[in-house]
Amino acid sequence: MKVILCVADTFRRDHMGAYGNRWIHTPNLDRFASEAALFEQHCIGSFPTVPHRRDTMLGLGDKGVPFNRWKLIDPDEVTLAERLREKQVPSMMITDTQNTVVTNINLWKGFTAWTCNRGQEGDPCWLDYTVPLKLPVPLELIRYTAPWWHQTLMTRAHRQVEEDWFAPGTYRLAVKWLEQNHRIDSFFLYIDTFDPHEPWDPPEWYERLYDPDFKGRRFDAPTYGIVRKLGITKREMRNIHARYCGEVTMVDAAFGRLVATLQKLGIYDETLLIFTTDHGTYMDLPGDNGMVCKAMMLGDDGMIMSGGRPPKQPLHYYPHYTGVARIPLIVKLPGQRQPARVKAITQPWDLAPTVLDGFGIAKPPELWGQSLVPLIRGEKKRIREAAVLGNPFHAQVMTPQWLYAVWRGQRPKVLYDLKADPEQRKDVSAKYPDVVKRLHRHLAAHLKRQGMEEQLGEYR
Repeated sequence: MKVILCVADTFRRDHMGAYGNRWIHTPNLDRFASEAALFEQHCIGSFPTVPHRRDTMLGLGDKGVPFNRWKLIDPDEVTLAERLREKQVPSMMITDTQNTVVTNINLWKGFTAWTCNRGQEGDPCWLDYTVPLKLPVPLELIRYTAPWWHQTLMTRAHRQVEEDWFAPGTYRLAVKWLEQNHRIDSFFLYIDTFDPHEPWDPPEWYERLYDPDFKGRRFDAPTYGIVRKLGITKREMRNIHARYCGEVTMVDAAFGRLVATLQKLGIYDETLLIFTTDHGTYMDLPGDNGMVCKAMMLGDDGMIMSGGRPPKQPLHYYPHYTGVARIPLIVKLPGQRQPARVKAITQPWDLAPTVLDGFGIAKPPELWGQSLVPLIRGEKKRIREAAVLGNPFHAQVMTPQWLYAVWRGQRPKVLYDLKADPEQRKDVSAKYPDVVKRLHRHLAAHLKRQGMEEQLGEYR
């Protein structure tokens, strides 16, 4: 068995043709989805980048907290790669999400081998002080400090061809690895790209697809916040979105080269292939409530991560709206040619059991999730009644109709009816107390699993 798991950071599912978008170019993912299983109710788990990778590689949460935290994998935590190693399955990680491997985060734990295509998001892998520090907008409107932004400029200064950009270069490494190793009977290949996460700086030919004539200020990595409070104009926001869409299309093209390689090597039909993300992002679109990026909390001035400055007190807290919380997941079983649409609620914790199932390895009882294979084959209709997601100070329960969010003392709970109010503007928790109680029970069960029953009262 050959299994490949592809994660593209910050990929909004409504920016893919397979999920209904009609103007953003994702032909390769759409073609892949046309002969695979598309999951309609896949939700995030632990948030954001590193916590999600812990969800995926561990298949369960951290000890003594409701969700995985931003921390390294502990020596006593058993990773998916380690479980495969016990069964003599070689594993390879190819990533450019540098903050999961080079900042004291050992996501590589258990892999037979791993490599990082370094330089993404200010990764300090190269100095070139012939590159000047130029701020495209005032520093308070950039989410990085000045040195961090300067490092970003240094790293990307000499790009010329598409594979000099990160996602294409990372997939190039994956293609090379496959050409060298495709004759292995079994392997697990994990491909992780930070794109389309900011900084949004795709090759200009991808930006031209969506905004060919922009002349204004460029926000490659805008401060997280409320667009109108940041002073970003509608025209500037349109360009921000265009460059994000350009990165989406760039990732799609890179994924297409991977699929073409699998077909060229004659192993496409014997491979379990998965494409997903860790979370979405806000682009001041309907349902984003006027935000750009993916803030969970903002300062009193409507921004956070402003040029490295501390946020202005008091802080204001927000749920994960659907632009962040509902994410794409497409899975193709070996030999599958007929598409399937899976309506069951799934989460990142299901990925480790799915990979293990692909290799015929039984799911260890301590893992939170379930294999997705029975859902794809129609042998099961559901594996959970609701998705429970969040971070150390916030928890959220989601179903196809409801979004229920609570905080540990920071603000009152909210309930949104996603069918009647898809833009999530009207809190209806007072109108539907029975729904609140039912969804709160899912949170209670989640905390009980973590041995945190006594802390349920903190979530109100």
